[in-house]
Amino acid sequence: MYKYKKISIYFDASKKLIGVPIGSAPFPKYGGKYGRASLDIFFVLEPGYGDEELEHFINEVFDACYSKKFVDGEPTAIQKYTGAKSYVAAVKGYQLMNVDWIKDDGYAFVPMMVDSKHRGAFTSIKGVSVKAMLHSKFKPVEKGALALAFKKAMEIIFEES
Repeated sequence: MYKYKKISIYFDASKKLIGVPIGSAPFPKYGGKYGRASLDIFFVLEPGYGDEELEHFINEVFDACYSKKFVDGEPTAIQKYTGAKSYVAAVKGYQLMNVDWIKDDGYAFVPMMVDSKHRGAFTSIKGVSVKAMLHSKFKPVEKGALALAFKKAMEIIFEES
């Protein structure tokens, strides 16, 4: 049905995960020319998870992409989770990883870092992404590949911070 999906996964030092899916946005300004933006829903995975639970979590967040429309003016999912009034306050103490899925390619785990020049906003670590590729258009990514790619990208983030 969709050819592209994206999720954001916030995590703290304990490796608690908060996953946020994207959805359609009413105006292109909320997600570039494609009109996509993070939804105001989130999923949580508590520390102590194994690879199977991690992969289930990632797939669950991806399954929620486009499940509802973006609502302008609503607090972000991370603000709802933390109870903070602003996005900057909500993400304090969290790291971020974006995960892109393209139907015919697979997954790209993109480590992000806090950009001190832009009031705590996140920016990608230049040229870095960890891929979990499809073997062909008709075969899914191997079991364990998503967990391995996620953990490698998480290591990069912790090394950079």
